[in-house]
Amino acid sequence: MGKSDGLIVPTYKALLKPVPVVTWDIKNEGFRQERVPGTTALLGFSECSWVGGDCYDLSLKNWNINSEWELDKKYDRIISTRCPYFCKDPEDFVDRVYANLKPGGTFLLDWGLGDHWRFDDYKVGWVKNGEHEFAYENDNHLWSTVWDDSFLEDSNFITFQNNVKKFGYTDVKKAIQEEVPKILPLKYFERYFTFQTQLRALWDGRPQLYIMVFGVK
Repeated sequence: MGKSDGLIVPTYKALLKPVPVVTWDIKNEGFRQERVPGTTALLGFSECSWVGGDCYDLSLKNWNINSEWELDKKYDRIISTRCPYFCKDPEDFVDRVYANLKPGGTFLLDWGLGDHWRFDDYKVGWVKNGEHEFAYENDNHLWSTVWDDSFLEDSNFITFQNNVKKFGYTDVKKAIQEEVPKILPLKYFERYFTFQTQLRALWDGRPQLYIMVFGVK
């Protein structure tokens, strides 16, 4: 995954809850609800030990966030961390997460801002001065984020905003609008899910902001 593993993965684990499953109890002749891990798909990584389940990794050529992808089966849980910002069409990505979840299934997705430890010229978004940034590979561009004005009042966003002032940013919302090619309104999730968000600001030297969206179908 990445250098933020030790900070972010525990947050994910705390958000991931067991899946309620109703079974028939033969002995007592009645229905019984149990909470079990359920089936999990992790999109974007080849190593799943921290969460368990099936991995769909770009390097394995069996999943591509910018294609008409479909998973091998429907899942109780879909997780995609540090991949959604590669979406050229984040609406389509969310549509497909919904389509590949079982009824009552849960999801956890995140979009990032400011992940620029690879570059000398710090950017809040993915395009600045006409340059479109990439991650790891020259043709692997960063495209999108999720946004809602309620983020402006979040203490983690305020921390992130203060941390990027040293790079010449004064209006971070405006910078996001100018530097991120595609912005997904948070309200888009309302058509499919009951959901919550959690923001997490990391580092003051090379500031990052994680925007985590999690909920149920």
